[in-house]
Amino acid sequence: MTGTQVLPEGSRIAVVDDDRDDAATWTRLLSDYGFRPEPISEFDPVQTADDFLEQLRGRYDAVVADHVLSGRRRVGFTGAELVCKANQSSPTPIPSVLISSHVNTDETHAIALWRSGIPALVDKSDLSAQLLDALELTINELEGKIARERRAITTPIEILGISDKSETPTARVIVVGWKIATSVLMPLEPICMATGLKLEQLPGTWLEADVNCYAKDPADLYFRNITLAPPLDEERFPE
Repeated sequence: MTGTQVLPEGSRIAVVDDDRDDAATWTRLLSDYGFRPEPISEFDPVQTADDFLEQLRGRYDAVVADHVLSGRRRVGFTGAELVCKANQSSPTPIPSVLISSHVNTDETHAIALWRSGIPALVDKSDLSAQLLDALELTINELEGKIARERRAITTPIEILGISDKSETPTARVIVVGWKIATSVLMPLEPICMATGLKLEQLPGTWLEADVNCYAKDPADLYFRNITLAPPLDEERFPE
């Protein structure tokens, strides 16, 4: 694959990473593909993701962002939030790819909060092999050509238990339409916001949500349009 198949040659790409060395590595890689990347490693500590996004709009054709931007200094947002909002921004999305060295760690739960707007998550240790594919996947999704693994269907979800001690609290759930015999972790915050239930009320509760049930890995699942499941029809399903 060549860069011109993903974006036109010479496209400007913002490379967002607080680590200057990593940003330089990405910049060289994207330059080799014929793009015009520009590293951004300085952030206003009081700036929101929306404010930062407005600075990018009209200047860049795409964004590549690291997830953790506060490793060296205080930052008011994560790369996951930025990428999600860039891809979902109106009226014109900015194709954006998230890169992280925290794939399959506890930080994955923080990424999951924004996963519905992140078509591709690239492991930072394997940039060269995945970055262009991730850009292509993202652009296709923004154009309405959604990959099978990203298509959402409405499915029941059973909450087995909760863990609210970590920085990103989670619920352990069964996603019926994904793998009914395998539990996964789901961000707790959107469940609480959608249901209004107290933490002690959640275990045993059934939800409905739109989930990309064709995803192969639990880290790729996203959850949106979360609601409480309708009450069980006791006449059809007696206890």
